[in-house]
Amino acid sequence: MNESEYLSLLTAQAEQANDFLSNARKWERERWVCLHLLQALNVSFSLDEFRAPDKEPPDVIFRDANFEVFFVLDEGRRLNDEWRAELERRRKAFSLRELVRREQKPRRISARQLQEKLAPTLMKKARNYQERHLDVGQLDMVAYADLKRSVPDFNSHFPAPSEYLRLGWRSLSLVGPNYARVLFANTSAPEFLRSNLGRTILFDIGIGL
Repeated sequence: MNESEYLSLLTAQAEQANDFLSNARKWERERWVCLHLLQALNVSFSLDEFRAPDKEPPDVIFRDANFEVFFVLDEGRRLNDEWRAELERRRKAFSLRELVRREQKPRRISARQLQEKLAPTLMKKARNYQERHLDVGQLDMVAYADLKRSVPDFNSHFPAPSEYLRLGWRSLSLVGPNYARVLFANTSAPEFLRSNLGRTILFDIGIGL
């Protein structure tokens, strides 16, 4: 593959990323996060086991799980804006050299700091759903953390997620490009979540957006 062909490949990948982040493919993105979690937990499945609900929440139904998916990003980042800009950059490039840029080294954060990043969305959703008289006790929350400016230190300790338990969710799982962890799952949560409670699973190869 010559340089021109490789540039075309990079541009096509950016086009695919923009398409995947479109409103039309929202459910597919949410299902992708759920797939990533299930693969991490070593749960066998077929794609026809996933359903889109007639009314949200939840976002994705899988067997007895009612997954409500949300994304956690670095402050100020928007994936859609990032990938639109990246697509434009790749389309304008005449050489690979033009695409090279220096990225700031990510800072290391503790497991506690990583877990704290879930708070704004979880609390906002809890207030919103309670105002709408929705039963949050039937929802299995899944957070996908896409962080460029920080790297979790998994040698540090995850604290008890007490503040999230009090919000009433049935379960809460955290997924990243190369890790997954079920932070809590109450007695009515799906068995595959309960049996993996409190275990951090790490992968050699990361998968991200």
